[in-house]
Amino acid sequence: MAPQSRRLMLHVGTVKTGSTSLQAYFAEHQQALAEAGWCYLPAVGRPDRRDLAAACIAIDDQRDELLRALRLVEPQQRLAFRQQVKAELEAQLKAVPDELGVILSSEHFHLSLQRPEEIETLKQLLLELGLEVQQVVIYLREPLALIESLFSTMVRSGDQRPLPADPADPFVALICDHSASLRRWRAVFGEAVLQPRAFPPQAGGSLSADFLQLLGNAPAAGWPPEPQRQRNRGLNPSALNLLAWLNRHCAWLTPQARHRWQRGLRRLLDGALSRWASGSYRMPEPQRSRYRQRYSDGYAAWLSRELPQ
Repeated sequence: MAPQSRRLMLHVGTVKTGSTSLQAYFAEHQQALAEAGWCYLPAVGRPDRRDLAAACIAIDDQRDELLRALRLVEPQQRLAFRQQVKAELEAQLKAVPDELGVILSSEHFHLSLQRPEEIETLKQLLLELGLEVQQVVIYLREPLALIESLFSTMVRSGDQRPLPADPADPFVALICDHSASLRRWRAVFGEAVLQPRAFPPQAGGSLSADFLQLLGNAPAAGWPPEPQRQRNRGLNPSALNLLAWLNRHCAWLTPQARHRWQRGLRRLLDGALSRWASGSYRMPEPQRSRYRQRYSDGYAAWLSRELPQ
C-alpha cells in the first residue's frame, strides 16, 4: 500500500547562508512548528539530512567525504546505504502525526547533488515515501562575499588549500554559479516549486523569520525570536595569512593537531586574532575582478530581476 501523502518543505542550503543556525532554530522550536502544522526531521544523531543527500549521489561517484569515511565504495554497498537511509526516514515519518508537514534541510543537497539525475533520485525517493514537495527553498549569497567568507572559514579550520585563482574552477562554479544551480533544481522540481531567497534576507529580518513566513501558518503566540548568538569576528588579511602559513608549516599548531593542548593553543591564537586583528578578508584585486566579472555582476542583475521581494 502506498504511504499517505504528506507536505514537504525542502531546504537545500546553499553553503555559507546560515543553514546551521536555521537547523538549530528548527530543532529548538519543534513545539512551535507543530502548532503551525510542521515537523523538522533531521537524521538521528545529526542536525540535518546529510545522509539523504549522500544516499542520492550517483552510485559510481566517489567524491563525497561521508561515503568515503563510511567506506561505501562498491555499488552494492551504496545501494544498501540508500535503502537504509530510506528505511530510517520512513520509520521517523511513521512517528509524525498525519496532519503535520515535514521540513528536511541540508546544504549538502546543493553541494552533493551536482547533476539533475541525482536531484531526480532524491525526488523519486521522497515520492516513494509519500512526500510531496511543496517548496524547494534555496538561499543565495552574493558570490564574492560567499567565496571570501568560505576561504576565511577554511583557513581558520586548518585547511591548506589556496583560493583558486581561476573562477572557473569546478568547486567555485558549483557554489558561486547560482544561475546553474537554479537551472538544475528547476529542471527536476519545476519553476513553481523552486523558491530562491536572498541571503541575508533583503528585508533585513532574521533568516528564521524569512523561512518561517513560507510555511503559511504560525503558532498562536507567534514564532519564538531567534536567539542572539555570539558571532565569530572575521580576520583581516594579515591575520588570515598568518594562519594560512601556520597551516602549511606548523602542523602541530592547527585544529587537527594530535594533542589537546596544541589544539587549545590554536584556539587561543584564533581568539586573540579575532579580538586584535579583526576585519574582513579580501582577495587580491586582480583575482577579485575576475570573480566579479564571472559571477557577481550576473548575480546583481538576477537579484533585481527575479528574486521575490
